[in-house]
Amino acid sequence: MRRQIDYLYPMLSHPLQNTAGEHGIEIRSTGHYLDFIKKDPDRIVRLAIQHWAYINAIITSFDYYFSAVEPLDWHGYALVDYSLPRHHQVVGFDLMPVKFTSLAEPMVTSLQYQDFANLQTGDTVFDLGAYSGLTSILFKEKVGRPGHVIAIDADTRNIETIRENLALYRKLTDQEISLVHGAMWNHCEGLDFSSDGNMGASATEIIGTERGSRALVRSYTLSKLADDFGVSRVDFVKCDIEGAEALIFDDDSFFRRFRPRIIIETHLVNGVLTNRQCIDALSRHGYRCEPIEQLGVTLPLLACAP
Repeated sequence: MRRQIDYLYPMLSHPLQNTAGEHGIEIRSTGHYLDFIKKDPDRIVRLAIQHWAYINAIITSFDYYFSAVEPLDWHGYALVDYSLPRHHQVVGFDLMPVKFTSLAEPMVTSLQYQDFANLQTGDTVFDLGAYSGLTSILFKEKVGRPGHVIAIDADTRNIETIRENLALYRKLTDQEISLVHGAMWNHCEGLDFSSDGNMGASATEIIGTERGSRALVRSYTLSKLADDFGVSRVDFVKCDIEGAEALIFDDDSFFRRFRPRIIIETHLVNGVLTNRQCIDALSRHGYRCEPIEQLGVTLPLLACAP
């Protein structure tokens, strides 16, 4: 906590408050969480201090995160509380409440994935960076009982949450989704990973060592993931792996066997967007890639088809 506070104080100095003010947001801090407050109407997005790395995301995409789930009534404010792991009713998803370790996955992005995927009954899907498992559930609803969804995530806290969500989904539908605790990478030798129980967990060589807790996790290439499950087809890949997308598509063995449609959430790594590396790698496998706006946030999606 001391390290987190040391980072937080300079971040909450006048420049950041000024940036928040330009977006119509006031930031109030306590010992455990930050409230991002917007007026007319009175709304709050609450974030745990340990997730300080997402401050700018909340400022620039307040409506995206606020509108993702049904708010609580809190002292006259509509409150979306991401300060603790908890169940939320996701706007646009009525099957079940979904537990998130912190920030929610808005349906608006998940629907963009689905629109591009054009999934059919019996398809096989890789959900790379499953976070809460919500996108995996949505894909399973499309591919049905004959289809196969394989979800992978490296963050230990996320994995616990995914297991809980998939258990409830299985209870409600009697349908199974495969889950792998591991990181997508360009080798299978294991990876030093920084788990912070949020969307942005990644390898320490991408995000450094100042966020979350470090652990050595298993690493997987696309080929290894396919081999482990013995799949005969891969129809769609959703890739949201916090910078590792720049590394995983140099996999000749995988693309000799499979030609899935791929949608990638690209990221800034050392100030450079990973679009170019993904496009270059996939073009060598005969793919065409098109950047598309990700509704509600600044980083684009990359839609890739063979």
